[in-house]
Amino acid sequence: MIQRTLSGFTMFIMLAISASAWDGVHFYLGEEPLIRIGLSTNSSSVSITTSDSSLVAFSPDEPSRMLATNKVSVSARTYKPPVIENYRFEIQDIVTATEANDLAKEIREETGETALVSINPADNKWIVWVGNVKDTIEEADAFKASLAEKGFADVVIVTEKKVVPSDDAVALSRQLRTAGKSEVRSLVRTTAAANPAAADIVNANLREVIVNGTSDVSRYSSLKSVSFGSFNERANPVRLNGKAYRGKIEVFVNSRGSLTVVNVVPLEEYLLGVVPSELSLPQLEAQKAQAVAARTYAIANINTYGKKGFDMLPTVWSQVYKGVSIETKMGTQAVRETQGIVATHNGKPINAYYTSTCGGRTENSENVFDVAEPYLRGVECSLEGHKHFEPFLIKTVRQPAKLRDEGNLGLVRLMSLLAVNGFSLTTGQMTDNWFEDAPGDGEMSNWLNQLATKLGRAFPNVNKQTAKPAELARILNGLIYTPGTADTLLSDSDVNYHLSFDDAEEIPKDRRADIAILMRDGYFTLLPDLTLKPNKPFTRAKMLRLIRQIYEKKKWTPNLQSATTKAAVDGKMVLKSGKSERQLIVRPDVFLFRKFGGDFYSIKEAALVGGETVNYQTDAAGSVIYLEIEPTETPTSAENMSPFTNWTTSLSASAVQSRLSRYVRGIGTLYDVNIKRKGYSRRAAEIEIIGSNGVKILKGGKIRSALRLNEQLFVINKRYSGSQVTSYTFTGRGGGHGVGMCQYGAYGLAKMGVKYDAIVKHYYTGIDLTRAY
Repeated sequence: MIQRTLSGFTMFIMLAISASAWDGVHFYLGEEPLIRIGLSTNSSSVSITTSDSSLVAFSPDEPSRMLATNKVSVSARTYKPPVIENYRFEIQDIVTATEANDLAKEIREETGETALVSINPADNKWIVWVGNVKDTIEEADAFKASLAEKGFADVVIVTEKKVVPSDDAVALSRQLRTAGKSEVRSLVRTTAAANPAAADIVNANLREVIVNGTSDVSRYSSLKSVSFGSFNERANPVRLNGKAYRGKIEVFVNSRGSLTVVNVVPLEEYLLGVVPSELSLPQLEAQKAQAVAARTYAIANINTYGKKGFDMLPTVWSQVYKGVSIETKMGTQAVRETQGIVATHNGKPINAYYTSTCGGRTENSENVFDVAEPYLRGVECSLEGHKHFEPFLIKTVRQPAKLRDEGNLGLVRLMSLLAVNGFSLTTGQMTDNWFEDAPGDGEMSNWLNQLATKLGRAFPNVNKQTAKPAELARILNGLIYTPGTADTLLSDSDVNYHLSFDDAEEIPKDRRADIAILMRDGYFTLLPDLTLKPNKPFTRAKMLRLIRQIYEKKKWTPNLQSATTKAAVDGKMVLKSGKSERQLIVRPDVFLFRKFGGDFYSIKEAALVGGETVNYQTDAAGSVIYLEIEPTETPTSAENMSPFTNWTTSLSASAVQSRLSRYVRGIGTLYDVNIKRKGYSRRAAEIEIIGSNGVKILKGGKIRSALRLNEQLFVINKRYSGSQVTSYTFTGRGGGHGVGMCQYGAYGLAKMGVKYDAIVKHYYTGIDLTRAY
């Protein structure tokens, strides 16, 4: 792993992971770790900036550099070792060895300098080398002048150019020889004090990082990794190609010769850019659960991409991380309020997988990732039993109707609706017996007065005979028709025609026309035995059916408001209103109905989880007094707000074959695809692929990847042409791999009032929450 340039914490992490932190009892890091995020792995050039006054650069074993500029570009180039010029001194073209030796002796005696004799093989003439090599031309000129003063004016200065690799080049070459599979090609280890070494030990393919800014100090090259930060990193984060990141931006050369760019950032600051990227839904407890999961995953996956020089990627292959720009107030609060808390199992941080939408149940890890983890067990994405719906309940103090007679079911709704529109309701619980009894005088008076008001007539006089058909017919004729209509417009023949039922002869003569017109117009109806029982009072049920007939014919039936719900909040009904929502108070004495099958039933309480169609009426204050609920067809689990709750994908047989062939070789011609084995959550754990070359099996998460589906929780519907499958329709739920914490489920549970620690423990079986630092 590359040295962590923000602190000397790398060795501590390695020791913590290998020793006491993993002792199976406790997990404790002591201090916050640094996380290395590989932002780019193949850049030719990057721009690094800050809004601060100056960038600061860091490299291993070097003091920090104030670059005196707030913008640099960084690239890579082939390493060019420095060329050093040396100056030596010769007296040339001496004809004999004796002359050369005599001259050398004289120089030694006169100057005290060394003098060595050598022959030039090119012309077989002798040379005397005088003194030591000088490093600068000024030193060389002065030395030559001093020799001339002592009588040796024919000395010649000879310039030699020599390539001398730097100590860093030697150290980097040594690092690369022992780096194994590491793809890092910049010096990240401590540079040992080294004497100049022979050139043949230097790797010929070294490349160096080139920093180029507007100031002199910001233009340099380095064989080491280079990290860039701001003078005030918290207030002015460093930017990579314009995008701000906390911590530092480290750049080094990789095995392709291009640049790898890594954000080296304290874990808690890293999470500020992860939590809103992974779960932006507006529930603090859900985001706190996400913070714990993301923190745990990060610690458990340190060094996952170690050979590439970093820990994790900023994508779904690790965790989505978008830097400073994505940070939110709620996300930051979630990270701060859970600082250092991780999920552990048997004293070790868990591999805290999480998924967008689990489709109602999560899955056992071995059915997706081929590794059975005891803490990654499939669970329901809901609270247990009735408790799951408690936060969404709408309740009433009214007693539900108690019925045996199915015929009275609709009358409960009718009476309730009439009651909220002025009709008297004289019982606390509607029963068959109540409907079968005759209404009292007070009820009849109220009900007929309500009709009179609607019809614009005077209130009728009511007595004990009013509920009997003959007297009721007289009153209704006066309310519904112009006085004298029945007697004037119906002949005796007409009356007899409409009164041709068994006990018509019992109707008083002066009421026959009144009852006949009511029969003709559908207001009065007979009993099942073809009688009217003119001397027996109407029951409440018959009276209510009569009122319903009048309301329907006059088109007076109350118009209920209709809407689609969102999840109820604190007993309030929440309705969708375009892209927004509005809340309505539901009265404690609301008339409450829920549809089961094709009928509405009065109930004591009902859950509004979101997606239900409601029909309702409000009182003068705007509170709901009458409410009918049509259940949603969408799932009711905690993740039901997700856009991936339900989905359908149709593919031709050839498309299915093409996709599967990328993962399964040798299928031949595809004949059929079947789910061979399902996991806990009913996800496809194995599929059977039947082709002309035999039967192949595809397992786990590869199923979703191969078929390119949202999830692997699906059923398959096949269309045939003869005996040949021509297309496959996958109808499924969820989005993601389905293992670990369901993010939309966490949001749903948080909306129910569940705290983050309970959310985490719900999805991760048998874990503990531990403060790691």
